[in-house]
Amino acid sequence: MSTANATALDSATVETDTVLEVRNLTVSFQGDNGEVKAVNDISFSVGSGERVGIAGESGSGKSVTAQALMGLLQGAKVEGEVIFRGQDILTMSSQQLRQLRGWELSYIFQDPLSAMDPVRTVGDQVSQVLRLRGVGRREARERTIDMLHKVGIKDPSQRFRDYPHQFSGGMRQRAMIAMALIGEPALVIADEPTTALDVRVQAQVIDLLHDLTEERGTSVVFITHDLSIMAAFAQRMMVMYAGRVVETGKTDDIYYESIHPYTLGLLNSLPRVSGAVAEELPTIGGQPPAPTNIPPGCAFHPRCALAIDICRVDVPQLATPDGGAHPSRCHRSALLAEKPGVMPL
Repeated sequence: MSTANATALDSATVETDTVLEVRNLTVSFQGDNGEVKAVNDISFSVGSGERVGIAGESGSGKSVTAQALMGLLQGAKVEGEVIFRGQDILTMSSQQLRQLRGWELSYIFQDPLSAMDPVRTVGDQVSQVLRLRGVGRREARERTIDMLHKVGIKDPSQRFRDYPHQFSGGMRQRAMIAMALIGEPALVIADEPTTALDVRVQAQVIDLLHDLTEERGTSVVFITHDLSIMAAFAQRMMVMYAGRVVETGKTDDIYYESIHPYTLGLLNSLPRVSGAVAEELPTIGGQPPAPTNIPPGCAFHPRCALAIDICRVDVPQLATPDGGAHPSRCHRSALLAEKPGVMPL
């Protein structure tokens, strides 16, 4: 078995320049009984124009990772490096971060109603980045109306003056995307941007984000617990569990040739249309561990049908097994690589 290097997500060939490189990122919080690691030694990179996904259940460390990339965590101990265009975000001053956010680096929140200011108009909030950069009021208004039109908001010159509560959930999310893209950033971090939306609006938001980033060459880190949405958007992805990356590679390889029991469990639980007879969906037994109570060895072993003695005592390395196409953090990955995408009985 060959051990994956520090940038395991780069195992897929990347023909574009690197915009973001995360090296050995670890995020800890001080708890009642000492330090608690919410993110544990993860590494990956994002190329120019790439769409990279981070998937996993609630509590896996996805959103903490996203906030660390933006330098948004307060009261946390953040270690490692987050290199954005040659500069380490983790060592930047507050002033440097303010100059970076919204212009070169943008964030789409999962709850736009709470993320937007209720007493300021949507147009004022979307155009704020431009105004802070010295763009005149008239030009900022014109560019904001044009962006609202591009994200699919009808009658944007009128909606420019509306407040967030006057927008539907889908329209607020579109406004958040407009806010993230108005400064033409190099990288957008989308943290569960479709969570509160119905399926139809989810599809519209994904299509919109895909089209706009394709047109502008913007890179995206897309975070979700929904693997069906991930399949429609990300070119490469990593799966997180209990603060660690457990599998990473090209999205198609993960979906069709997964070699980690947790990823296979997530994939098997997706609804499928096959004939007229409804089948009961398989589920992963148990619950993800709390960051304060991570099991010894492989954190997934209490829920894993393939667990053996070594899984209970030894933390597996993120490595590509013989015969495998991408890295997996599993002591049984060589067995899974014999018939990837299938969980042995």
